Amino acid sequence: MNPEYAEAWNNKGIILKELKKYKKALKCYNKALEINSELIEAWNNKGTILQELGKYEEALECYNKALEINPKSIETLTYKGITLSKIGKYKKALKCFDKALKIDPKNKLLHKTKAALHKKLKNQEKA
Repeated sequence: MNPEYAEAWNNKGIILKELKKYKKALKCYNKALEINSELIEAWNNKGTILQELGKYEEALECYNKALEINPKSIETLTYKGITLSKIGKYKKALKCFDKALKIDPKNKLLHKTKAALHKKLKNQEKA
């Protein structure tokens, strides 16, 4: 593996994540971003690991970095929306899903996710 190839570090992180070796995966994503700070996939992958570790604010920072690079990344908007919903910020999560749906209005998974979120929001407002 070429030690200066950001995509290789990102791919190694993906493998380590699948093996549930999260700390090692994070190191790989950090190395990938050190080489290429514009690599959206590494920002997204780092965010998903941080989310799984319960570090939601750090995960959101990763998604925000990715969105600075590409504000129309459906994948990033989806990850950000999911993370926001996990911490109870349903209205902000809905905004992320709405932005993603403006880009890909036929995305069935986004529509289902948004509908489930509306239901959670209604239940929260009733409490």
